[in-house]
Amino acid sequence: MKFLGDATLWGKFVSWVKRFVGMKKQLIVIIGFLFLTTFYSCKKDTDEVSAAIYNSWEVVDFMGIEMVVFPKKDNYNPVIEFKKDGSYLIKLDANSCSGTFKIFGGDSIEISTPGCTKMCCDSRYSQKIVSELSEVKTYSVDGNSVKLNVPGWGWIELERAH
Repeated sequence: MKFLGDATLWGKFVSWVKRFVGMKKQLIVIIGFLFLTTFYSCKKDTDEVSAAIYNSWEVVDFMGIEMVVFPKKDNYNPVIEFKKDGSYLIKLDANSCSGTFKIFGGDSIEISTPGCTKMCCDSRYSQKIVSELSEVKTYSVDGNSVKLNVPGWGWIELERAH
């Protein structure tokens, strides 16, 4: 073993490799444990936020660049219901609409363009809410209220329906 140099040096190297491999296994176990606990806790938070949106909500207002042009009817709020199966329903002034939605980790949401009945005329306010739904990208839940955010436009504010 002349080409490997001193046998004691070789023994020290082998000993170091064995210790490193042992530490590597411990390190992998520790990293795995941290990853799983972090993933589990984040998933729980996401599930709680997601579960909170499955309810009926009154559209109480919206904040957008054209909000003055779309006046709200007194004593009437459209109602939107997000269901656990990924569908939603909207009750407007005269018509009803429906569609689907998906929640993607945390606060991201994708809402399909709603299909609506055409019985009569809905207010311009209700029509604007319907037209902006498919533009919503994120949402936030705060107790009994939800805010649906539309980038570059504003948001739609919801409160839990009674």
